[in-house]
Order: sequence, then C-alpha cells, then structure tokens
Amino acid sequence: MPKNSIIMHGFYLSEGKIQLKNGMTLNWSRFSDAALPSIPYGTGIEVTLTYEEVDYLHGSTGVVWATYHLHQAEIIKAALLAQSIACEVREQSLPGSRLYMLCIPEAREVAAAVDFIWREPSGLRLQPDWWYPAGAENASFNKWLNGR
Repeated sequence: MPKNSIIMHGFYLSEGKIQLKNGMTLNWSRFSDAALPSIPYGTGIEVTLTYEEVDYLHGSTGVVWATYHLHQAEIIKAALLAQSIACEVREQSLPGSRLYMLCIPEAREVAAAVDFIWREPSGLRLQPDWWYPAGAENASFNKWLNGR
C-alpha cells in the first residue's frame, strides 16, 4: 500500500502546546506519552503525518470498489454481472461502520471492472464514498442511478 505524508508547520507556544500555521493547536500529551521536551517559546515546529492508503479502487488485491452502503454494493455488483464480470461483495468491519467491498475473483477481469466503475467515460463514473462528507450520500452513484 502506498504511504503518503502531509507536513504541517507551526511553532511551540508553551506547556506542550503547538500552534500550527492554520490556527489549530496541538497538545503534546494528546499525541505522545513521552515526557514533554524542553522547547523554548516560539521554536519552529514541523509535524509530519504519514498514512498508508488502503487500495479499494485499483484492484491490486481483487478489490475494485468499496462503499459504506450494502444497497449500493449490490447494485454495482449487478451492473458488473450485466457486463459479464463476475463479482463478490465482501464485508469489512470498521470502527462505527461497515465497508462493503466489490471483489473480482478473476484477475483478468479486474481492469475491465475498474474501467466500468470509475475510470471510463462510458462506465458508471462513480466517485468514492469517502470523497463526500461523513454521512452524505454518494452523489455520483445517485446521478448514475437516476440516469442523469
């Protein structure tokens, strides 16, 4: 899985508080159990956030799509079957929700499934659920479903 990093800059305020340039304040004790370092007020701080992105879209593990909505997964599965692409829906538990993954068992059909779901202009042209605000409906799915 690819690793991505975001670098944020700020300065040390005092008593374990770090002020980022975007105005957010971080408290040392919230992200580290280590003893508070002895840092002078105003010292420049660089915070690096690194995350490993899970691939739910490119088919590297047979998974070509993921959604928080079982109904959406079932409809896309049926659309893939109509394209003669075998597909399975697998469920993964996440903290506070479930993720439904569309898996293509035949490696030779993965690219066709990815093209159909989100890559090709003649396909469904879906955007991932996580591109929308938490709890919001997937507008691209609704657009396709309603034929717009």
